[in-house]
Amino acid sequence: FETVLLPFNDEQGSVDLLQQAGDRLAAVLIETTQGSAGVIPGSAEYLHALQRTAREQGTLLIVDEVMTSRLAWPGASHALGLQPDLITLGKYLGGGLSFGAFGGRAELMARFDPSRPDALPHAGTFNNNVLTMAAGVAGLTDVLSDERIDDLNARGDRLRAGLNEVVNPHGWIATGSGSMVGLHPVSGPVSCPQDLAEADDRLRELLFLDLLERGYYMARRGFIALSLEITDEDVDGFIDAVRDSLAHRA
Repeated sequence: FETVLLPFNDEQGSVDLLQQAGDRLAAVLIETTQGSAGVIPGSAEYLHALQRTAREQGTLLIVDEVMTSRLAWPGASHALGLQPDLITLGKYLGGGLSFGAFGGRAELMARFDPSRPDALPHAGTFNNNVLTMAAGVAGLTDVLSDERIDDLNARGDRLRAGLNEVVNPHGWIATGSGSMVGLHPVSGPVSCPQDLAEADDRLRELLFLDLLERGYYMARRGFIALSLEITDEDVDGFIDAVRDSLAHRA
């Protein structure tokens, strides 16, 4: 299928490309905060411009909430005032087990109704996994709450602010939103993946190994996703470990 790659957080550039594609475009697929690309939040203005343009052109808006649904209930797109036609979900919503799902407007989801003669197929080896569904329901009803999400996001914001105080003087920056944090060996600002083009992966690797020696783990690419069990003491200890590593490598 033909695709059009939009420049993230570039409102006018993205709108121009969407309008050029016109009715040839079936859907706009976006993360409200880019996860694997660097934990880079999209501005509300940018995201709403994409939604507005998609609506004007009759193009579906699909929001990938596999990572960002952890930031708000029922998802980061809802918290931002977006109304996507479809969303994708995954990860923690399975209560620690393998999980994936999608949902959307009733008229779109009705196309998957197997009682319809023109139903769209949705086959999958792990469809209707009762164990995963039970774990997910337990996690969402007995563990997760709006208050716990708010507390976790506040802890993530505190971690990001503390990291930036430590790493900015060394030419690093902490990005992200709520409980999603990214650490990058660039001075910033970072508003799109291209802003990370000059990042030296060797510096990330050194920090990753230094943190392991100090008893802390983050993804090698600098990605940090806080869990509900993380405490303020854990946050302070992680910040201190990063401070020690950068001072040692200076």
